Amino acid sequence: MQCARLFRPIVVGAALLLIAAIWVAVLSVIERSREGALEAASATLDRVGRAVEVSINRNLVQTDALLAGLPMLLNTYLTPEQTNHAGIAQVLRELNNQNFFFRDLLLIGPDGLPVSSALTVSRRRTLPLDWRGAFAEATPGGGVLLAGPVRNPVTQEWSVYLGRQIRLARLGPVLAVAEVQVSALGVVLGVGGETEGQRITLERADGTLLASLPHDEFRMGQRISPPASELLAADGDRVVLARSATDGVEVLRLVRSTIYPALFISASLRTDAVLAAWRTDRERLLWGAGALTVLIAALSAALLLWLRSREAAEAERQRWRATLESAIESMSDGFVMFDAEDRLVACNTRYKDFYRISAPFIVPGARFEDILREGAKRGQYPQAGPDIEAFVREMTAWHRGDNPPIERLLPDGRWVLITERRTPDGGTVGIRTDITAMKRAMEELAEARDQAKAAAEAKSAFLSRMSHELRTPLNSILGFAQLLAADGSLSEAQRAQVQTLLGAGRHLLELVNGLLDLSKIEAGRLELAVRTVALPQLLDSCAELLRPEAERKGIALRVSLSEDLPAHVRADPTRVRQLVLNLLANAVKFTPPGGVVALRGMSLAETDPEGRRLVRLEVEDTGPGIAKEQQGRLFQDFQQIAPSLEPGTGLGLAISARLVEAMGGRIGCESEPGRGAQFWVELPLPVESPPEAEAAAAEQPAPQRRLRVLVVDDVAANRLVARAMLAAAGHEVELAADGAEAVAAVEAGHYDVVLMDLQMPTMDGLEATRRIRALPPPQGSVPVVALTASALPEQIEACRAAGMDGHLSKPIEKGALLALLATIAPSAEAMPAEPSLMPSALERLAKEAGSIAPAVVAGFLAELRLARQLLTLATSEGVLPASLAQTAHRLASGGRTMGADRLAAAAERLAAALDHGGPTGQPLAAALAAVESTVPLLEAWLAERQASVKDEAA
Repeated sequence: MQCARLFRPIVVGAALLLIAAIWVAVLSVIERSREGALEAASATLDRVGRAVEVSINRNLVQTDALLAGLPMLLNTYLTPEQTNHAGIAQVLRELNNQNFFFRDLLLIGPDGLPVSSALTVSRRRTLPLDWRGAFAEATPGGGVLLAGPVRNPVTQEWSVYLGRQIRLARLGPVLAVAEVQVSALGVVLGVGGETEGQRITLERADGTLLASLPHDEFRMGQRISPPASELLAADGDRVVLARSATDGVEVLRLVRSTIYPALFISASLRTDAVLAAWRTDRERLLWGAGALTVLIAALSAALLLWLRSREAAEAERQRWRATLESAIESMSDGFVMFDAEDRLVACNTRYKDFYRISAPFIVPGARFEDILREGAKRGQYPQAGPDIEAFVREMTAWHRGDNPPIERLLPDGRWVLITERRTPDGGTVGIRTDITAMKRAMEELAEARDQAKAAAEAKSAFLSRMSHELRTPLNSILGFAQLLAADGSLSEAQRAQVQTLLGAGRHLLELVNGLLDLSKIEAGRLELAVRTVALPQLLDSCAELLRPEAERKGIALRVSLSEDLPAHVRADPTRVRQLVLNLLANAVKFTPPGGVVALRGMSLAETDPEGRRLVRLEVEDTGPGIAKEQQGRLFQDFQQIAPSLEPGTGLGLAISARLVEAMGGRIGCESEPGRGAQFWVELPLPVESPPEAEAAAAEQPAPQRRLRVLVVDDVAANRLVARAMLAAAGHEVELAADGAEAVAAVEAGHYDVVLMDLQMPTMDGLEATRRIRALPPPQGSVPVVALTASALPEQIEACRAAGMDGHLSKPIEKGALLALLATIAPSAEAMPAEPSLMPSALERLAKEAGSIAPAVVAGFLAELRLARQLLTLATSEGVLPASLAQTAHRLASGGRTMGADRLAAAAERLAAALDHGGPTGQPLAAALAAVESTVPLLEAWLAERQASVKDEAA
């Protein structure tokens, strides 16, 4: 840190010296380059001046010589007798054409008029100047005369006139004049080349400007002050730095005389043009020097900052080192570090506390193997065993392998979790965590888990047992109640009593099913059978099922489905129906007479995280409403918020909430006391295209079959109920009291179906099924259906594993049993058709109802005709109307009353298929055929009855 402080002034001094050296060098180079540029320009200007001087002298001398030699050329055309003007003009033209310096040659007589000229136009005009006073001597003694510059009246160009006095025979003294254009003089002035900023002038001794390059129109013929003659006398014929006489800018100037004392050449070069490239180079040098200065300053500043940050980092490192050492020392876990050679670098006191026996060997620089070996020898590691070297090799390999953490027991009974990781430089960092309390907690949790598992198993066993024990007597109760309800010989009072018995039994069954559904959901064993569902029809059917109950209570049940509600979705129809029926039944139950229950369905714009469309279902009633503080109990088990005259279990809403959760949706309630309640459900239901109509719906009704059925049950009442239901449907029934008796019966005879109970003494149904499957065909392939009170998922799966073909839970519904038999055993021999109409039943109706019997039959006929339309639509187009299930139930009930047993049986099978989601093709066709055969018979009986009444009246 001290070295860094001493290094700072060295860095600053070196930077300043380097910057100073750079600027001295740059300024020196700039000055030298300026002097070099001026010297080069002076040399160029001197060269140009000499070239122009030589060119001017040469052209003037040539012109002067030509003028002086004219007498010798022209006297031949002058004789005493005549003057040959044409010849003289011809000579002048040829001389003019041979020389590009002057424009015209003229001979001026004493009167100032041209005697002859090279150009014809000039002979007719006088000179554009006073020929006597304008010509001045260019040389002492009057050799060469000079006039101008003046504008040529013909060409409007500036011209200078050179003249010489000559004498010609016959003509006497004449003035020979050569007209030199200023542009020609400019060409002569440009023999040295043209450079930017360069100016060359031809002046008289008095400063009159004769020509300039570049041409200066405004100063032609003007006098320039000071004149070139004075500048030549002052500076001599050398290049000097001066101010321009025309615009006052600084120039390099050179004045030279010609061979004619009256003419001077002045050449100048603007210093700004001369130094333009130098200034560009100077700017580059200055920018470069500045950039280099900034760079050096930046580097120096960066170096100083780096030194400062290094000092700060060193101080921070020292502080953090102390902090880290303090933190490591205060860790509740043991910390240790080994270098790449497995030598101890550092550890904290907690680490030594874990390894108290090995503590004397835990010193910086000690090797891991040596510490481990010495500790093992002294009993530090209870798990080491007798072979210490093998233990050392095993732990060393684990230590160097970046392995998962391990647990170790210390001699004092503590448990420690050992975690070690390799560092990038090949070293190892280790953590030792005391997990004694966690181990004890895990043991307690394991014990609690075992207890909970045992309790859950006991609960499942209890539910299974209770389900079996409750369903077994319910099977007899509901079975015989169904048989009695279908008996047409009962009186109305007896029929009402039977219906009350049947309703109570079904309520008890609902309680059992609710408990089982709840247990399935809580155990996570509820499975959804998802398929394509016609959602509007399903909702309509739910409303139709509750409509009779609503009408009985005087409640208006309304259904409102929005246009954007999907026609078909992917869902479990059974669970959706169960959910909607629970909500509707709850609303109907708590709505007083005269109230309204509304079922609404709509599609929401929102989607769930998986992109599925949300469908919202709402059930609104005009019941007593629910207070805010009580709404939190709505979806809890066995909770009934409002009092009701209707019996209830308090499980409907709880099961609904769990069904919604299983389907990934949401459920809620909005209500105020006295204003009714609205229960809403939002379900993610993927939209599906409408399925093709079932092919079976268009098939002709298959003939019903007579089956030979073996009923196996250890409870006599259950056997009697099953036999009564099957015998009433026309099947042949045999009975067996246990599994062994069933196996013997199947082995000895031929059966179309075996209805097998599960829990039986001697041999249960599962073992009996396995033994039947072991028999040779055809006995071993007989269909076996579980007819049992066991309804838990694992029990159903056990039935399938044993080889059973189906499962039907007790108590048995006759329609469901017959529908299942129709699908399980289609290969038996044909059954005789049930009678379409029992006349005895109609006669009994006529006796009991008296005069209103025809009206009752006519009302039933109207209902049959409406049912025929619905069945025809469903059979031909594959569309199931929402009210079809209710119609099937009404046909079954009315058919039994009217003695239409075939119609009642077909309607029962259709109702079972619709309620249980089975195939509907054959039941639909059979029901339609039964209706078609029953209508004419009832019409005939009604016509006969009406005719008899007329005869009696007559």
